[in-house]
Amino acid sequence: MPEVKRTYVLDACALLRLAQDEPGAARVAEILADSASGNVRVLMHQINLGEVVYRIGKQFGWTVAERKRGEISLLPIGIVAFTEELFWQAVKLKASYPMSYADCFAAALAIKEQAVLLTSDPEFEVLGAAVIRMVV
Repeated sequence: MPEVKRTYVLDACALLRLAQDEPGAARVAEILADSASGNVRVLMHQINLGEVVYRIGKQFGWTVAERKRGEISLLPIGIVAFTEELFWQAVKLKASYPMSYADCFAAALAIKEQAVLLTSDPEFEVLGAAVIRMVV
């Protein structure tokens, strides 16, 4: 029976910490190194990846955002595409909790995958025990 690897889901804030070398970046880099060596799985929803890129573009310009997007594509992160199942789970979370719509996709993915949500965003606290969080 294959060993079940711990799974992490990155929200936009966690990846932005790494991309912009902010506090918490070292912890995110550590988990990505574990992913590269096959010890853990790291996932991110496509909606949250878009959030990272547009936030970088808004702050630093589209040229920088495109370069960061290319750098991110080289990281050992499985990008999870938009699906009906995750869409409706995110909609349900949005209807139930005062959270941003994009954060609902990260939370829905973490719940589906029984993963640890890696974040620096206190907004996820409203979910209580529904999502295991690791703050960076």
